[in-house]
Formats: sequence, structure tokens, C-alpha cells
Amino acid sequence: MKNIVKYSSILILALLIIVGIGCKTGKKAETAYGASTTNDTTLIHLKKGNELLDKKDYKGALEELNKAVLLNADNGEAYAYRGMAKYHLKDYKGAIADYDEALKLIPDYGEVYDLRGVAKAELGDKVAACEDWNKAFELGFNKAYTLIEKFCIDDNK
Repeated sequence: MKNIVKYSSILILALLIIVGIGCKTGKKAETAYGASTTNDTTLIHLKKGNELLDKKDYKGALEELNKAVLLNADNGEAYAYRGMAKYHLKDYKGAIADYDEALKLIPDYGEVYDLRGVAKAELGDKVAACEDWNKAFELGFNKAYTLIEKFCIDDNK
């Protein structure tokens, strides 16, 4: 389990960088994540939430991201970020629920499959975690392969 925590921290950091770049591009991020109805206020809360995630202020990030979700329940990015905040607060079931919502809105969001897999692994559901990591990899999130290789491939062929 220590290895999962180690790798999950690396994956979370990588996702923050990847998704953070998208968020900081403003209107481009809005289109990239399918949130065409996102208003400026929602984007402000997303940006603040992302900044607080970067600063490891997970409670503050959760507050901002709750506001973003309330303002626009059709924004998959808001659910993905909020899932990250919940994950870091060790609310793994809450994180999974938010990742589920993000994936309903953005079905090809490979990074979120990867993150959901990490949260499922934290809850001890290795089979479901491996399914999510495989889906992430299938969608082009190649970093998921490290976890697949470490936790999902049976060495006793």
C-alpha cells in the first residue's frame, strides 16, 4: 500500500501540472473540457481551487471547487479538481463520486480514470483500480502504465 501512496502522489502532482496548464488558459480550458456553458465566475473558482491545490490547501480548494460545482453542475473539470481535493483529504469515496461525475460529463478524460483508479486502490479495490488504469492507458494517458505494470500484471503467467 505504501507503493500505491508513493505513486499516487506522483500521479496527483503530474495531473495538477497537466490540468493546471489547461485551467490557466482560460477560455481554451473551457472548451477543452466540454464546459461551453462555464461562466467567468465558475472559472474564477476553478482557478482559485487549482491554486489552492498547488499550495496543498485542500480544505480551501474544496470550498472553492464546491462553489464552482454549484455555479455550473455541467463542468466536468470542476468535479475532477474537487475529486483531487477530496482525495487529499482522504475522502476516497467522495473523490470517486466526483471522478464519476467528471467522467459522465467528459467520458474520454484519461487522467480522471487514472486518479479514480488510485482512489479505488486506496480503498483496497485492486480489480477496479486496474480497470480504471487500463482505461486511462487506452485513452492515451500513458503514465497509467506504470501502475498497471506494478499492480495489475500477473508475474505468474
